[in-house]
Amino acid sequence: MASRPVRPLRAIPVVGSIVRWHEERLTARGRYLLWAALALGLMGADTRRSQVYVLFAVAMGTLVAALVVTSWRGPGARLECALPGRATAQTPLVVRARVWAEEGRRDNLRLSFPRPTRWGSSIAVRPRETFLAAAAEAPTEMCVELRALRRGRYVLRTPSLRATDPLALAAGPAPRARDHVLLVYPRFYTLEGFAVPAGRRYQPGGIPLSSNTGDAIEFVGTREYREGDPVRNIHWRSWARRGEPVVKEYQEEYFARIALVLDTFAPEKPTPAEERSFEAAISVLASIADHYSRSDFVVDILAAGPEVYEVSAGRSLAYLDNILDVLAGLEPCPAAPFAAVAPPLFDKLARITTVVAVLQDWDEARERFLREVKALGTAVHVIVVHEGETTRPFAAVGPEVGDIVHMTPDDVDRLIAASAPSPRAQEARRG
Repeated sequence: MASRPVRPLRAIPVVGSIVRWHEERLTARGRYLLWAALALGLMGADTRRSQVYVLFAVAMGTLVAALVVTSWRGPGARLECALPGRATAQTPLVVRARVWAEEGRRDNLRLSFPRPTRWGSSIAVRPRETFLAAAAEAPTEMCVELRALRRGRYVLRTPSLRATDPLALAAGPAPRARDHVLLVYPRFYTLEGFAVPAGRRYQPGGIPLSSNTGDAIEFVGTREYREGDPVRNIHWRSWARRGEPVVKEYQEEYFARIALVLDTFAPEKPTPAEERSFEAAISVLASIADHYSRSDFVVDILAAGPEVYEVSAGRSLAYLDNILDVLAGLEPCPAAPFAAVAPPLFDKLARITTVVAVLQDWDEARERFLREVKALGTAVHVIVVHEGETTRPFAAVGPEVGDIVHMTPDDVDRLIAASAPSPRAQEARRG
């Protein structure tokens, strides 16, 4: 599980423009020549004692000539390359590109995949640049492997096709294309079974707020129309018979509703172990959400951070993609655990039958929060994802709070490695 990278140079306004020009207008060969020329310039600074400056002049002159030749030279070809919209961390994707020449044949073309502005080192592309020729009769096809090393929301710059000079030192301009958003999901494993206590509790609004599958809506009769009743509940035959509006009346439903609560709290400057625990906790919650997405339960995902992120799934309310979209861009919160978000969480948890809490540690604040959840009459199942011993031992309070399971990031890695890819993970691999 990769740690969060530092801010790259390309994200700094002025420096970023120079870095992007260096990567886009110079090929790998041209960049080597540029740095070699600068080194030769330093070594030959004293022109009276060394003739190295001659090599500097030749190298720099060749590079400048290549830039001048390609400055106004368009590619004369068109590129077709569809980037994926979703991927799974550390899972390779194959991206196919097709190039046609506008007419005749075009040589000395470079196909390159620019790095994203943020987390540029976290997107590995092989090969990042390719030299090719294109003909108008048939497309030239290329396959490129794209691998995201960590989850996140990436803004990718679309691949560019540029003309190069005969020595392939510099590349010409390319039309500006729209940026592309890539959501990289956390890695997760397939759960064949996940046993938690699941009761049934009255849900205001009944099944219509969940879906029309599972527990059936029971029609219990009709009554007179009241202001605010939905039009879809009008019983048209009774209206025609009685001469006044009549609506259908349903029995409110009781069913199981499970909340997955994710602990997103981390220090402002987390250690590598704390970063691994955070990523592992997200993987565990994604695995549980994947399991429940194939069940008949109504599931609420509550990510407790600076604000409460809420996603509902199950009973056809939403697909797993909605949950994974939120988890892809989730960042750690440096605030005190559950201090600010506990009150709004309790309002939601009062309608829940079972809470599955994925925590990164066990301390007094987390224990107090779960005791208050238990006091609502809600069943509690806890998974603590933490490297080594927790801040406070939890074995003694297990019977009072609920089932508590301890996992390490290495345990999560082993489960992911041993698990067959879920159907949703396979779709993310295909993009």
